[in-house]
Amino acid sequence: MPLARALGRIVLALAAGIATGAILVAAYIQSSFGPELVFEGLLEVSLFYGVAIAGFCIPLWLMLGRLGRDTAPAAAALGFVATAVFVTLTYAAGSHDQVALMTYSAIPYGLCGAAAALVTWRVARLLQRR
Repeated sequence: MPLARALGRIVLALAAGIATGAILVAAYIQSSFGPELVFEGLLEVSLFYGVAIAGFCIPLWLMLGRLGRDTAPAAAALGFVATAVFVTLTYAAGSHDQVALMTYSAIPYGLCGAAAALVTWRVARLLQRR
């Protein structure tokens, strides 16, 4: 039962972070690029990207934890770099004609990833105390 609780806390923390990142990215795209680049399913696509980024970050985070570097700044840095790299490498996979405009700068997406990582880190810390 303790293992199930631990896994439940991890899943809850990851879900909170992924949802935060997806909402921030969807809001950024809506506000920056206008309705012509907003499509049905934008939030869902952002959630899928978030899951993929989290899947990449989990092993790296575990390594940081073993090194004693599982701090808020480390989480933010990992979220920023992983998201910026992921968006830069996958922008061509989009089907919209103007998708290249979305990668003019990966910095806003990286900031969304940093915020998502911080939420994940904070929720995990709060749940750990229970």
